[in-house]
Amino acid sequence: MTEARRWAGFGLALRLGVLGMLAAVLVAGAGGWVLRGMVHDTVVRGFMQSLEARAERIESRLRILPGGGVGEERSRAADVFEQIFSGWYWQLRRRGGEAVVLRSRSQWDAGVLHGQAVPSGALEAEGPRGERLLGLVRTLELGGQVFVLEVYGPQEPVVRDLMRFDRGLAVAVLALMLGWMAATWVQVRIGLRPLRRLRQRVAEVEIGGGMIGRGYGADLDPLAEELDDMLLRNSRLVMRARAHAADLSHALKKPLTLLGAEAGGSATVSSKMVRRQVDSMSALIDRHLVRAASAAAAEGVQGKLEVAGVLVPLVKLMQTLHQDRMLDWQVDVANGLAWRGDRADIEEMLGNLLDNAGKWAASRVRLNAWREAPKGGGAGTLVITVEDDGPGLDEEQIGRAARRGQRFDEAVEGSGLGLAIAADIAATYDGALALERSAALGGLQASLRLPV
Repeated sequence: MTEARRWAGFGLALRLGVLGMLAAVLVAGAGGWVLRGMVHDTVVRGFMQSLEARAERIESRLRILPGGGVGEERSRAADVFEQIFSGWYWQLRRRGGEAVVLRSRSQWDAGVLHGQAVPSGALEAEGPRGERLLGLVRTLELGGQVFVLEVYGPQEPVVRDLMRFDRGLAVAVLALMLGWMAATWVQVRIGLRPLRRLRQRVAEVEIGGGMIGRGYGADLDPLAEELDDMLLRNSRLVMRARAHAADLSHALKKPLTLLGAEAGGSATVSSKMVRRQVDSMSALIDRHLVRAASAAAAEGVQGKLEVAGVLVPLVKLMQTLHQDRMLDWQVDVANGLAWRGDRADIEEMLGNLLDNAGKWAASRVRLNAWREAPKGGGAGTLVITVEDDGPGLDEEQIGRAARRGQRFDEAVEGSGLGLAIAADIAATYDGALALERSAALGGLQASLRLPV
């Protein structure tokens, strides 16, 4: 089971809450464990320092006797090492020997204490009454002789203090975890409130329309804007689909009406007339399919396309298609030109324009492409011009082609369906196709302007 599927059944609030609580348990538990280790170490080290101080006092009272033995000057003050079975003991050995040459009065008639070293460096031993002892060992020199001094104290008070601290620490860590969990729950509830408002607004838009708007916080406002952009794109797609359907319906009425009139007026219908009307309807359908496909591509496009990488191969293709005409194809594309659009759309637009120029040029076709900087800031405009030295269009034809609502496929021969398709695709990208007479070559100049 993947991680995504494992979490799929949990809501965002529950996931954040669980993760926050796990963080609380891990952080509080780890922090408590580290603190416990530090306190334990401090308590044990303090006890060992106390043993060090007692060992120094014992060492200061030890003397070498005239016979070579070792004696102790008795302290006049009360001393825990003088109290029988007090839990505080010391014993002195010669280095390398096992026999005890001197020991504290508190051991009374008990046997020798056998200390075992532990990882902390201290000694652990069992006292005369079975109590646990904690001690240290020191090497000292008396009268030219080397001795080993072991000093022990009761371990039970240390353990009792540590257990008391552990209980208090456990309560504190548990309280910290519960407080952290409560704070996480409150944080999730408050933090996800804008997301709940956004979800509610999306539901309202789905029912009643409109836009989502802003006001959901710095993190969610970009998401709301993206959703609004998506709604706008979908709305434009729906409007364009309706417009295409209406245009196609209107365009098909004429050939269908002619066919109906011919069929109703005579017993036989001319096959040429039927073929002509069928071809007209097929061209209309193809044109609207191209418009619909380019509209969808314009809404879904993501990356940028290198213009030179499209235009240069396209011109080479046109040279091959029109090689029998021996035309001079001139190409001037600015460096670094890029356009945010679908490759098939720009190939369709430029292919139609170049093919049209190749059909009507006398000897030369020229293609120029550059980026026009915006006047008020922004990304600018991609401008592509295709010129030829053919007959071109007269003023009246250009005026008819430029008028709003004028269909290019109803214009004169040479500026028909190909120009219409190029204009339709450009419109889906909020661009435009303009036709005029070329000042340099004298033929037709088609200028394609597309936002970058």
